[in-house]
Amino acid sequence: MKRLKLLSLLVLTLFLNTACDEEDEQTILDFGISDPQAVSEYMNANLILPSSAFTINPDEVEIDNSVQINSFGNDVVPISGGQTMDNNISFSASNGNVDGVGMRFGTSGPIYFVPINTNGSNSGVGSFQFSLPAEICNNLSKICHDIKCYEFAKTSAGNISQANIRDVAMLCGNCDEPSCQGFVDPSDCYPPGTAYGSFNSSISGNQSGFAGCSGGTVGVVSDTWTLSIVNVGSSGSFSIDADYYDGCSSCAAIQITDDNGTAYIAVSGSASWSGNTFSFNVSVKDIDSYVNNTGSSYNLNGSVSCN
Repeated sequence: MKRLKLLSLLVLTLFLNTACDEEDEQTILDFGISDPQAVSEYMNANLILPSSAFTINPDEVEIDNSVQINSFGNDVVPISGGQTMDNNISFSASNGNVDGVGMRFGTSGPIYFVPINTNGSNSGVGSFQFSLPAEICNNLSKICHDIKCYEFAKTSAGNISQANIRDVAMLCGNCDEPSCQGFVDPSDCYPPGTAYGSFNSSISGNQSGFAGCSGGTVGVVSDTWTLSIVNVGSSGSFSIDADYYDGCSSCAAIQITDDNGTAYIAVSGSASWSGNTFSFNVSVKDIDSYVNNTGSSYNLNGSVSCN
């Protein structure tokens, strides 16, 4: 039984060590910029584009309604600091005069354009890469900001198209933040480089949260459950059983524990690494049922992305 307590303590300590900085950062970030237009202006000021990019003041040029543009997909686009993204803008131009495509966050200010060579085509796709600094959220409130991205095409005469408007989520919060829930896919709530995990069973239901991954120990803490995994290294496949709890200190083990301290341990199943992702599919029993060889077993499956 002492070994059971150690397993939970190891993973919880690992998680808390990685989460302490998150809590300290939360205190700072909650005082950041939150007004949508101010957030948009800050994002524009920090936008990283190809060296050929230039700006146009939309108040100083005419609209060419013969040019129509669309972007691919209608879903909310999640953006995180330090993430390089492709912007693909589809255009049609009866005069074959498009020579640039561009973007701007929010409703006002200069538009950032990147030159493209369309060879006089009446339709096509203009593509470029953009990003925001990894530290972009240092001055923004730690929520998921609901932002509009305005996309444009430019003609060789110096005119611009009407805007195509896309929904963007600037991810400065995580999935536990109410502003993020129902707004983007849960896995998108966590910035690149953040470990994220999810698991499911008839006992716990669907759970997800921040993860800690280090030295063959993996943990995920959700609002109500803790997933604890030990002795799984960083690669390979594993058979999972309850040998760890019978005294094998080097054996792989998987356990989930609720807020009341009730623990379920894996008694059979398998797990494996695929790159930085650890996946598992096991049967678990509560401690008393395992010790007394009674009771039902339950399926537990999930994965942890240790980026």
